[in-house]
Amino acid sequence: MKVPPPRLDATPPEPIRTDVILLDIIEYTLQPNELQYRALFYLNRIIGTITNLLDMRSVLHGESVIRCAIPNGDGCFFVLNPRIAGYGPLLALFLRNFLLFNNRFLDRLFNGVRTSVHNSEVIPIRFLGAENFVGEGLNVCARLQGRTVQNRAPRFYDGDSNYVIVSEQAWQVFQELFPPDKREVQSYLRKIHFNSSAVFTIKDKHKQLPGYRARFIDCAKLIGSAPPQPKALLAS
Repeated sequence: MKVPPPRLDATPPEPIRTDVILLDIIEYTLQPNELQYRALFYLNRIIGTITNLLDMRSVLHGESVIRCAIPNGDGCFFVLNPRIAGYGPLLALFLRNFLLFNNRFLDRLFNGVRTSVHNSEVIPIRFLGAENFVGEGLNVCARLQGRTVQNRAPRFYDGDSNYVIVSEQAWQVFQELFPPDKREVQSYLRKIHFNSSAVFTIKDKHKQLPGYRARFIDCAKLIGSAPPQPKALLAS
């Protein structure tokens, strides 16, 4: 049976600009098969609990906070609903803290969890019948975790690698959604003991690509999932 050659004239759909989060389980691929299965099994359940909670508290009126989840070898990419682009840094902190808090009830199943956040264009694509995404947002998220940087924010998880790193693009959109000069935003950030490092540059391992400006962020271990509702969302 002859297989027809693929058509190479496919036109990609319009890209969307939003936040992308990469959640990485530290040393996941070094674990035996059974522990890898258990880690992903509980990760799936915990993420499901988190996203259901966020969806219920969302101002998106029935729309999901997370547009798509894309598993990779050590964790998962999360593509956020573009209507809440800017929420990525807070969601990354919440995911990291929630997972590590629950880790003590799972016999320390996770060796650690680190996250990165980038805001960029991604292109939706149907792949094997399921929604997926490709584009710079995913690529940069992975590269932000590929280099060691000493300039860290003061951390509440001292002595480990459970960091949250945010690209300068994601940081700017975060501050547009939650202006730091607003009293309610200041109050919320003080409540969760939010802090950030100075901006720094990460060199890409591919010499032909430019570096990435980013910063580390952190907050108290128990972070609430309901920050001030941005007026831009309430008005939409």
